[in-house]
Amino acid sequence: MSTGSVAIPLLKAAPEAEQIGDRLDGGPWRGLELCLGPAHVADDAALDRAVAVVREGTGDSGLSLTAEAPVAWPSGAFVRVDRLDEEARTGIERSAAFAAAIGSPVLTIHLFLPLDPAAFREAGRVDEGAVGEFLGFYAHACLSRGVEPLIENVPPVLRMRTGGVYLSPIGGHWRDLLDWRGKVPELGFTFDTSHAALFRSFAAAYPSSFGLRSDEGLELERYVEELGPHAQVAHVSDAHGLLGEGLPYGTGELELDPAVRRLGDLVPFIVAEINEADPARSSEMKAGYAEVERALSGPPPAPHRPTRRLRPDPFDWQVVLCRRDPVPAVLELQERFGGRRVLITGGAGSIGAELATLLLGFRPEQITLVDSHEASLAGDRRRRDAAALEPLSHVLCDIRDGGRLRAEMDRARPDVVFHLAAYKHVDWAESYPEEFVDTNLQGSWNVLRAAEATGVETVVVASTDKAALATSFYGRTKRFMEQLTAFAAHRSGGGRIAVRLVNVLGSAGSASDLFLRQARADVPLTVTDTGMTRYWITKGHAVTLATHGALLAREGVSLAGPADPALLTVGELAERIWRETGHDGAPAIDLLGIRRGETLSELLTGPDEELGDERHQGIAPIAGEIPTAGPAWVAERLPDHGGREEARKVWLEAMKRPGLLARGHAPADQTQ
Repeated sequence: MSTGSVAIPLLKAAPEAEQIGDRLDGGPWRGLELCLGPAHVADDAALDRAVAVVREGTGDSGLSLTAEAPVAWPSGAFVRVDRLDEEARTGIERSAAFAAAIGSPVLTIHLFLPLDPAAFREAGRVDEGAVGEFLGFYAHACLSRGVEPLIENVPPVLRMRTGGVYLSPIGGHWRDLLDWRGKVPELGFTFDTSHAALFRSFAAAYPSSFGLRSDEGLELERYVEELGPHAQVAHVSDAHGLLGEGLPYGTGELELDPAVRRLGDLVPFIVAEINEADPARSSEMKAGYAEVERALSGPPPAPHRPTRRLRPDPFDWQVVLCRRDPVPAVLELQERFGGRRVLITGGAGSIGAELATLLLGFRPEQITLVDSHEASLAGDRRRRDAAALEPLSHVLCDIRDGGRLRAEMDRARPDVVFHLAAYKHVDWAESYPEEFVDTNLQGSWNVLRAAEATGVETVVVASTDKAALATSFYGRTKRFMEQLTAFAAHRSGGGRIAVRLVNVLGSAGSASDLFLRQARADVPLTVTDTGMTRYWITKGHAVTLATHGALLAREGVSLAGPADPALLTVGELAERIWRETGHDGAPAIDLLGIRRGETLSELLTGPDEELGDERHQGIAPIAGEIPTAGPAWVAERLPDHGGREEARKVWLEAMKRPGLLARGHAPADQTQ
């Protein structure tokens, strides 16, 4: 709605005498939003006390007052819009009664159903019938008391004061609020600027959690225009990254002035909702109130046209696997990567680029993408917007050139290195073993030595399940990479881990990527063998596997793998991709036959290894001795200043010695 006049700024307080007194000190102020807590709706007496406190604290001041419902009920259960039990009914009615008693024209409740990360990943479709019942009851409870019911958008990650991290499958996207207003027309909106910004940041970093492909259409201006016409209240604060919620005005990443000025034409009330270190004090909130007043008095904002970019591929690989991607351990990853420096080899590849995108959400100081493929580096740089490019450095460098790599490592000064650069096609390794030892072995040696020389804290090396049995030349190079990683850990005192990836759906050059392109073109799918079984994960799972590997490395784990990859035959995968691209029946298939070095089945672990319990979503340590005799043998023989030919001879000789790749039995405390 258009108010026809500038919105009224409000401060925020709980219905507690100390907080109300603090908020009203130093005025004049025009109004307050009163936020109920669980204790205020515990019983009728508690509700009466809350009303009395507000009336006594505000008196005949003429302040504008609005009300907000609790985020948890007296039992400690979170308010969930799909759970209308007796406690919820009572809590809603008391909240509406509070709003009416203090003269608030509105009551706000969050459109969320908080789930812990494990429950969120396993959750099925939202029970729309249950949500409709809850919101219908809520609307009736408010309207019967002359109060307008409002639903508020929520951030992607909810950090409750009771502890823990929660996610909600609804309420973050502006579209969710519009959809539910369409089903319950009595509902209006409360719009929160920092919640919108955090949801966009999460969608940019890891969109698959919410069934999105990117952050397209989630700009703050878009939220304002979509929700503003039906909003009565706006909560204004700044935001930063994935978790920086409710920050003081002007201290985060948002350009708030144009949004506030536009909201001033759309909503009656704008709340300076700033998270204070001490809720009993409100210095930052009052400063935010002053900023809101200043912005409201400014000129109308110029029309904003969001930058348009190429749309990402809309195909959802989670549907193919019939499972959701792991949820990143956001608190631990924020602590590990926020404000830190990261270097990624193979950084412009399909997995490296996705990894960089996830890490950008934690706002590192710098990410250096090292790659020898010029076109991939240029493509990555062109597809990112200006804000994402600021902390990114694109470096054209071949890891096989130890001197150049060391110079770039010195320049980047990373705290964490992700080593993803490698050759990966099994049949080519059989034909070109020299190239594979140059890149997978000498290149990895260069990365690990440069990391040691520059004092890198953590190195995560990408391995593969083909290293478990190492039946192919490629698998043997990857097993040797695991041993090099363990050898480097002994030399540097830890902080080195190898993480076994499996087949990553949609990655460049993969069979799955080819199947998708063929299915879309409606041509036969070229399959080596339909009965060949493989483990599969999405790119989202691959990047969480890598980042969670960095967490395990700090715990002393030296080898890890995916905790729960999907096991499908190549034929099953082809059929699923065919169906998901809109085809009926079985796909037409051209059988090519098994290539050199390939096997019909693969394992996650070898005979002397054991996959442990999931430590973070999607990753588990692998217990088993990782011998370092091979790397030690190579280290003694590699020439200090020799050329590529001399080094290649050493690596090839090592690869011919089966004893250097052998594994023994793990000591009981190997991964502790």
